[in-house]
Amino acid sequence: MGDDNKNNKQDKSNSKKDDFLRSYIEETDVNNKSENEKAFKDNIKSDSTERASELEYFHFDTKDLPLGAFYPNGTKVMVRPAKVKEIQSYSMVDDDNFYDIVEKMNDMIASCVRVKYADGSMGSYLDIKDGDRFYLIFLIRELTFQKGNGLFVKAKCSCGETNEIELGRKSFVFHEMDGDLEPYFDQGEKVFYFETRNDDVFTLAPPNIGIQKSFTTHIIEDYKEKNPPNMSFLKVIPFTLTDRNNISSEGIKKKLRDYQNYNMESFQFLNAAVDKMRFGIKQLKTVCSSCNTEVYTDMVFPRGASGIFVDDNSFDKFIKK
Repeated sequence: MGDDNKNNKQDKSNSKKDDFLRSYIEETDVNNKSENEKAFKDNIKSDSTERASELEYFHFDTKDLPLGAFYPNGTKVMVRPAKVKEIQSYSMVDDDNFYDIVEKMNDMIASCVRVKYADGSMGSYLDIKDGDRFYLIFLIRELTFQKGNGLFVKAKCSCGETNEIELGRKSFVFHEMDGDLEPYFDQGEKVFYFETRNDDVFTLAPPNIGIQKSFTTHIIEDYKEKNPPNMSFLKVIPFTLTDRNNISSEGIKKKLRDYQNYNMESFQFLNAAVDKMRFGIKQLKTVCSSCNTEVYTDMVFPRGASGIFVDDNSFDKFIKK
């Protein structure tokens, strides 16, 4: 009986931790040339991609990413197909654990994506904007399964026709920049500059994967110490760290102390500004096969996150009958 109570408490504890992590991550909101490669390249705009010189990598202009406006001009992302060992690792993702899903996606991006700046210097996957994660995961998938194996979701048109929409770049609809924010966006620095009526000056931009990972690690450490996270702080402050791709736990604690000392006007403004910063994939779109009307549906994983790289129908596909 005692063990059962202990297990029940542990389950509730893990559930609370997953809720904290989900709330934070959701707020800060995949050798030789072949016919397959040629077919893939023929389907991509010639001005947005080219064969990379580095092994199996392809170059893509960051302007094609959902958050492309926030990368330095001339930045490229170098992407290669996933290898078997990487898919094997990803296949163990826990579909019921949002933190594990994000970490497995980060691991895949770390293996398959590089950042190359206009001056030729190389960056890390940690420099990738957090809101570009799903886009890059499906780009890796597209490169990995060039012979097919598409993922589809069903969406019903107003005419009554049920359409299949493929989860892929051609179907993605991105969030557009809020019109209230546009006048304050610096095209050179790729950040928003805000000056408030009480003479506060704030520099904001969507956080990158490195900042997201730093804060997620901090949440876990806080939870182990039984310190409930300040969700308002976790929502706002990552957007203020525009010049880095990591921050220490001590640095986060200092930022929290500073945040708690904000005056009412500063807090209200930052909270409202971040609420307007919705970027990334908004939904999926196709044209109805019956009436040519545009059909939209939410971004979902029809076979769960694990099904992005693992086909649960593989037994029937490959068994020799």
